[in-house]
Amino acid sequence: MLSWDLEDWLTEEGDKVVRKAASANSIDALDARERLLYEMWVFDTEQRNGGVSQYFFNRGLEPWDTLSQLAMPALLAFSSFAAKVNEVVGRSHDPYHAIINAVVDLDAWYGQYRVRLVTELQATVRAVG
Repeated sequence: MLSWDLEDWLTEEGDKVVRKAASANSIDALDARERLLYEMWVFDTEQRNGGVSQYFFNRGLEPWDTLSQLAMPALLAFSSFAAKVNEVVGRSHDPYHAIINAVVDLDAWYGQYRVRLVTELQATVRAVG
């Protein structure tokens, strides 16, 4: 479980990048650090709202690929988490159903990584910004 400080940080910083992208009418207005923050914030928000399956139902594989490309070099814990997600989802035409029908509980898996991922994200964002 995230501390209130980390929860607040993710909520506030996520809001900033969402507003920046919205004001520019383009996600392309975000630099690489902001885009990583945005993609992790979206994933985290979707997961907390309805699970990893909801993220893939609403977003699909392309945003997951973007998140993975941005997070792999920056967040050490991401590769282990992503490996399990990719094991379940693969390149499925319907990642939502792949998750729903999986034996692996990706929400529990994310729960094991969430604190480390958000902590690493915060350190990465603060180191650059």
